[in-house]
Amino acid sequence: MGHGIRVMMHVSPAQFRAYLWQGHDRGAIAEGGKGIRHLAVAAMALVLVLLAYLFPVGGSDAPSPAMLAKAPHPLIGKYCMSCHDSVEKTAGLAFDEMSLANPSKAPELWEATVRRLSSGMMPPAGEPRPSKAEARELIQAITSSLDGAKPLPAPAVLRRLTRSEYGNVIRDLLGLNVDVTTLLPPDPSTKGFDNIGEILTTSPALVQGYLNAGMRISRLAVGDPTMASARRAFPVPQKLDNSRYIAGLPLGTRGGVRLNVLFPVEGDYEVEVRAGPGITLFRKYGGGKMPNVDLTVAGKAFPVDSKGKARVHVRAGEFPVTVALRDVDLEPGVDEIYATFNVKGTIMDVAVNGPFNVKGVGKTATRSKIFSCYPRKPMEERACARSIVARLAGKAFRRPVAEQSADMDLLMRYYDQGRGRGNFETGVQQALAYVLVDPRFLYRVEQEPAGAAPGSVYPVSPIEFASRLSFFLWSSIPDGALMASAVSGKLTQPAELERQVRRMIADKRADAFVDNFAGQWLNLRQLASAERESKDFDDNLRFAMERETKLLFANVLRGDRPAVELLNADYTFVNERLARHYGIKGVQGDYFRRIALPPSNPRRGLLGHASILTVTSVANRTSPVIRGAWVLENILGVPPSPPPPGVETNLDASVKTPQTLRERLAQHRENPACASCHNMMDPIGLTMENFDQTGKWRTHDGPFPINASGTLVDGTALRDSADLNRALLKYSDAFVANLTSKLMTYALGRPVNAHEMPAVREVMRRSKSQGNGLISIIMGVVESQPFLTRTNAARPLGPPSRSTRTEESQAEKKRKAA
Repeated sequence: MGHGIRVMMHVSPAQFRAYLWQGHDRGAIAEGGKGIRHLAVAAMALVLVLLAYLFPVGGSDAPSPAMLAKAPHPLIGKYCMSCHDSVEKTAGLAFDEMSLANPSKAPELWEATVRRLSSGMMPPAGEPRPSKAEARELIQAITSSLDGAKPLPAPAVLRRLTRSEYGNVIRDLLGLNVDVTTLLPPDPSTKGFDNIGEILTTSPALVQGYLNAGMRISRLAVGDPTMASARRAFPVPQKLDNSRYIAGLPLGTRGGVRLNVLFPVEGDYEVEVRAGPGITLFRKYGGGKMPNVDLTVAGKAFPVDSKGKARVHVRAGEFPVTVALRDVDLEPGVDEIYATFNVKGTIMDVAVNGPFNVKGVGKTATRSKIFSCYPRKPMEERACARSIVARLAGKAFRRPVAEQSADMDLLMRYYDQGRGRGNFETGVQQALAYVLVDPRFLYRVEQEPAGAAPGSVYPVSPIEFASRLSFFLWSSIPDGALMASAVSGKLTQPAELERQVRRMIADKRADAFVDNFAGQWLNLRQLASAERESKDFDDNLRFAMERETKLLFANVLRGDRPAVELLNADYTFVNERLARHYGIKGVQGDYFRRIALPPSNPRRGLLGHASILTVTSVANRTSPVIRGAWVLENILGVPPSPPPPGVETNLDASVKTPQTLRERLAQHRENPACASCHNMMDPIGLTMENFDQTGKWRTHDGPFPINASGTLVDGTALRDSADLNRALLKYSDAFVANLTSKLMTYALGRPVNAHEMPAVREVMRRSKSQGNGLISIIMGVVESQPFLTRTNAARPLGPPSRSTRTEESQAEKKRKAA
């Protein structure tokens, strides 16, 4: 009974009622005497609890000696067992059923414990907390035990190229920039990334997309003079501000866009521009005279007729096309929510039709990459074609392909088919089309050594390692220097590997790492679809927000700056549009420049960036809950649980009288099912309330003054977002651990499991001795066991498909039933 009183001191009334009926039949009340006995027990317990409150005994909350004896560590018994024992089992965690002597029996629970302790999220608010020294001691004890266990990497999953990777590979293989969004469907994402192999399924529609893309790209690359005319549309962002000059466009113009357009053959093309006099905030087209349109193709100006069309003759190649507005008469105007701009004009979209009157294929950069030789006589054609196709196939398949091999014999059959229907170039185009739909191109295939036992761990080959490295940092294939290093065997040498990694990060192709890793980790991709009820929010600002954050990440990356600089950087990057949004004066022009931020400036670090503040809001207001959850998941690595079923999550649903957002959240936390997570999220998000739903600074929310104070779970009092930044720096180890885990997940293309967390901590230990520079963390990842090795699957791996996954699920059900 004494143990029951102790439990009551730490749980809610609802939990206490559940505890009273624990192990009993709730229908026993209807059974007469048995029910009376249960009521008597309950009444006695209630009397004892009341006595405990009325006459408290010092140290009644202290764990009993029996509990301490069952604890896997004395500090766990002291601070954790009152909630996490086999009686309470809060969050499914019972430490008295776990052992640090054999942590491999419950590694996921131990790793979750480390994350909660490292981020300061446990013990919960109001409970006794370990000192900093005690927390370090407990974390060290748990991680030492975990790191001593035998690692068990997860089997690799066969991965196909993502849509983004496909476009980058085509660019680096053929020198051809294609808009893959018009060719292939978007990829799903899980664990924050879209390159996770287990969800990259292959549907019949995707297979058809690959077939169509292969044929189209091969014809564009080679240059087919017989290709039919086609229309290519280039949509323009609908909220683009066309009232100002945009850098990179002709002087004297305003608004507009700059496009890089491929003209596959020399001939005539028709450029069609759809423009209008202007639109209101509600995007309704207004009436009025067609604005003057300024069009240039490859640096040459062309007149646009009254229908918005211009006929141009262009040689083959990729050239810039600029479309902008040029005013004849300027009129003053207003910019209100219901008004139409008096500064008239907007570019709505651009299209290119053609080719017409083809003159030839010309000499393009793409053809130069393809035709490394060209036959002068018919008898030289096949040997030249074999050389061309073998070289392209080797790059596409990410492994050498010998000219005299069975693989080449198959590819040359397709050359022969194309040559029979046309000429030498037609044959090469046909063979290239097959290369682009070959599974060795579309999938990142890694060979298992002969005789490898199921579950065995073995190193990947140097060539496969080079492919892993290039897709990690470039989202594309290895270049010649990296492949040569791999073939020679030097790539696995530490000095050579570091030289290659630093070279690759300095290369412009590493922009893909910034776009794909940082863009997904920080949720920047959500900006593209974000809509905000604010007249300050337009596509120029949307672009500037995203650009600022990517420039900060790229600066920390390429400068090998400490990773925590992402949280407290005393500088940022702005153009005129973003500086105006931030209230920063003296910045003019569209180009981004680095500016210093004084200590009092709230824009220091990621949490002051409008991009982060916008994607963590909703259309008509801020969301402290989303912002708090974003910090927990992306900074500290402790994502909150989803809301329980049936819980109302709409804070606006029950508002009858004007209330501050803080008051509505306080009412929400009165629900015990919500309080446990919201007590962690809400104080973090509330400190950022001075930023509105577009990240603009404010002191009032409507008629209510902003109160940005809060108290973290660890008891730290916060006055504003600056205090939050300083508080998060105390948990910089948790931030680095989360960043390292995210990097490894992205690099491996699969979630990091609990058995691989020792490898993450080894990366952290190495990088800490080097100042936690971002490159040193990346070096640790590429030199880690999970990145260097592969685990042989228990069954052969094949391209994942929806039907395969369904069959596996049915087989699993049959196995369990048996």
